[in-house]
Amino acid sequence: MSSLESITQFIKQDIIVDNLEVVDSIDEIEDDAQLIGDGLDLDSIEVLDLVVSIEKKYNLKFKDYPEQTIQEKMKNVSTLASFVHEQVEAQTTAEAC
Repeated sequence: MSSLESITQFIKQDIIVDNLEVVDSIDEIEDDAQLIGDGLDLDSIEVLDLVVSIEKKYNLKFKDYPEQTIQEKMKNVSTLASFVHEQVEAQTTAEAC
C-alpha cells in the first residue's frame, strides 16, 4: 500500500526532479505549486511524462476518468497526490473483496 506521503515524494523527487528536471531539488517544490501555468509551468510533453510515470507506477489509467476530474486533480502536486492515493486505496479495497 502506498501512503499519501510516499506518493507525494514519488511525484516530486522521481518525476519532477529526477525525470523531468524541472527543478534541481525537491525543496523547491511546494505541495500547492501549480503543475501547469504559474508554479512549475510544465509543458504538454512534461505533463504526458508525469501521467505515464504515475500510470506505470500505480497501475492507473487516467483515460478511465472524466476529463473534468483529471483537470481538477492535476491542479497541483497535493491534489494530484491525493487523487492517486484515493485511486490506489480503492484498488486495494476492491482486490481485498
